[in-house]
Amino acid sequence: MRTTSLAFVPRAIETVRPLGRSTDQMVGDVLSDIARTLWPSKTAENIATCCGCTVRAAERYLEGSREWSGAALASLIAEILRRHQFRNYRVEARE
Repeated sequence: MRTTSLAFVPRAIETVRPLGRSTDQMVGDVLSDIARTLWPSKTAENIATCCGCTVRAAERYLEGSREWSGAALASLIAEILRRHQFRNYRVEARE
């Protein structure tokens, strides 16, 4: 079968790319670590409550078998910002 153009079409070649280095981290792994830091207990339940997904979907985010949705990512960022607001409050003892 001939091509419709007489222009030279180079033959496809296979490139060998490394699959990853031992120091590489996936974004989902980092997000899971952040979520576990924010909510040490019942992490999946807290993510599900914040972003409005099911607990099973939140568990899949944490285990890395599902990509993080925009709502879940936004809920993590909102929680970080909410906790950051309390960072500058000074707590003084009552006299």
